[in-house]
Amino acid sequence: MSQLKEGTLFDITVPLSSRTVCFPGDQTTCITRQSDVRRGDGFTISHMSIGCHVGTHIDAPGHFLADGLTVDKLPLETFYGPAEVVDCRGQAVITPTYLQSLPIPKSRHILLQTDNSTLLHRPSFHENYTVLSPDGAAYLCTLFPLSLGFDYYCLDPLMSDKGFAAHLIFATAGISVFVCLDLLNIQQGQYLFAGFPLRLEGAEGSPVRAMLIEG
Repeated sequence: MSQLKEGTLFDITVPLSSRTVCFPGDQTTCITRQSDVRRGDGFTISHMSIGCHVGTHIDAPGHFLADGLTVDKLPLETFYGPAEVVDCRGQAVITPTYLQSLPIPKSRHILLQTDNSTLLHRPSFHENYTVLSPDGAAYLCTLFPLSLGFDYYCLDPLMSDKGFAAHLIFATAGISVFVCLDLLNIQQGQYLFAGFPLRLEGAEGSPVRAMLIEG
């Protein structure tokens, strides 16, 4: 947490390293030093090997749709703007009935805070995480969100005969999803959200540095 002239800045990004928990089957991050001033080299250079879907990252529609937009084609408002952090803690499955009971405004970045936030700090992937039901995803689309934010790797159950149904609903609606947002110590309410990816041509996802600004 840092102070800005305009308000308080919260970093909601998971640190990236070889210890960062990954989705099952994904490779871990590898950062190696090719030269180092501490070894007497003239400068320090590091090499990074990382997947597009490790740690805090954005899933563009192209992650699930052959003709979906890739990261470099997304409108800039996907990455910045007014946001609402919605408290969904205590819900194993987030349903439209629960969401409709909350005063969620339209045309915002909607960030769902769940019990998953504690899982991001564990050393290995946890299969029993909070999920968003497909009809819950469909309801959120009626609110015309600038993006959808979530605090673990996947909106859908890991083993489901419906596949990635909730993700597909957002992708079909042209709505990008930010995942692995660290919302553990964030209060529900209104913020400004920023989550800018690398401008990777043709990539369906990218790590981001995600932040919230309060005040």
